[in-house]
Amino acid sequence: MRLITGGIMHETHTFSAEPRPIESLSVVARGEELLAFAGRNHSLGGVIDACREQGIELAPAFFADGVSTGVPDRQTFETLVDELCQRIAAELPADGIVLTLHGAMVAEGFPDAEAEIAHRVRDLAGPDLQIAVTLDLHANIGQAMVDQVDVITTYDTYPHVDAAERAREAVDLLVRTVRGEIRPAMALAKPPLMPVPQAIATGEGPFKTLFDRAFAMERSGEALTVTIAGGFAYSDVSEAGLGLLVTTDDDPEAARRLADELAMLAWSLRHEMVVRNTPPVEAVAEAIAFPEGPVMLVDVGDNIGGGTPGDGTVLLAELLAQEAREATMVIADAEAARAAFAAGVGATVRHAVGGKTDRLHGDPIEVEGRVRLLCDGQWVHEGPENAGVPVDMGPTAVLRCGGVNLVLTSLKSMPGDQQQLKSVGIDPTRQQIIVVKAAVRWRGGFGPIAKHAVYVDTPGLGSVDLRRFPYQHIRRPIFPLDAGAEFAVSRDAVPRSSYRREK
Repeated sequence: MRLITGGIMHETHTFSAEPRPIESLSVVARGEELLAFAGRNHSLGGVIDACREQGIELAPAFFADGVSTGVPDRQTFETLVDELCQRIAAELPADGIVLTLHGAMVAEGFPDAEAEIAHRVRDLAGPDLQIAVTLDLHANIGQAMVDQVDVITTYDTYPHVDAAERAREAVDLLVRTVRGEIRPAMALAKPPLMPVPQAIATGEGPFKTLFDRAFAMERSGEALTVTIAGGFAYSDVSEAGLGLLVTTDDDPEAARRLADELAMLAWSLRHEMVVRNTPPVEAVAEAIAFPEGPVMLVDVGDNIGGGTPGDGTVLLAELLAQEAREATMVIADAEAARAAFAAGVGATVRHAVGGKTDRLHGDPIEVEGRVRLLCDGQWVHEGPENAGVPVDMGPTAVLRCGGVNLVLTSLKSMPGDQQQLKSVGIDPTRQQIIVVKAAVRWRGGFGPIAKHAVYVDTPGLGSVDLRRFPYQHIRRPIFPLDAGAEFAVSRDAVPRSSYRREK
């Protein structure tokens, strides 16, 4: 058997002003370069490892990935998709294709970018070639994409510690489909629910309840696989929100029944998906007073993984004002990092830090500190999430500002791994306070050492109060924006194509 793999991953925050030019992508890999992901806890790594273990010939095509930002322009999107399709076309014929996508990508002119990618790959492949897709748990799954492919899997965890495992599942299902052992039939349910990332943690709460039922469906054999995609609330598109996708073996009626059951269960849990956080002044005071560290101050409003700039200053200002001791905070500010490099290790530097991308995450803060360390900002995830995946923060400086260790990076990077701090000489276990610009991702690496966590109602593009965003294109009414939204399963509303793509 011979499969082709490739993909494009981008989670798009449509309210962000940060551009996404090609040169800013953290990963652009071609051909054999994709094989560097082997052994990593990444979707692409799972595809590669599954094929090697099963003796499947794999043709690597093209892969691009980048930290969440604003909407890529039309030229960037077309350039990426054109190369993906050209390289896939060059590897045809094959028995199947595995696409590694995100599921919440929006591009200029394409509100459902993944549907457009799947459509173009389908045009290349023809109606009979089997296509599998791996998606992020925060995918905004739409019917248009489902109609173009044969198998879809998403992560079952947030933090996303099972990326490689879920990709292996996609390969296994695709292989069984190609061999004629199964005939996947998919049904998608989209109740009017748009939870924020913080509400989608899978270890407890409403999403644990949903996944427990989904796993029971899989164990019983009722479903081949069940996808619960929490969606990405900061993409202003009609597909935004919770998606429940059930795949059965040649039983579209069962797929529809199970998807509807999950939709009704999710709707019954909607009030548990409402999030409220602690104001910054109170949050910092609570962290300082806690008897044992590290205390995690979760800067939800500047959640880098959700498309924010990573240069929010609200908590930095409060830590300094309240004279916090042994607190550590990472801020993306290339200009301030350059100033530290110019001063040199041991020098005292005074510079405005943060608040430079926009005015949504706090104003620049004038700080004075001693330069403790300068480095290239290179490190590798120790995991569990993204284990083995390298990170480039760009030239990075560490300043000591009173009782605060301020890490200034040139490029923003998501906080979910202790190596982000260890790589710059900071022992996370010896900190009283660690600020993480995240929602849930931090738990993967820092959860085992955290003694306490305070989720902070900081301003910014990651705010859990969706009323702060000027939505124009999402479905309405939708909960929690519209408290009076109603939902009931309607078989008449199910598109025929949700049962099986016609060949």
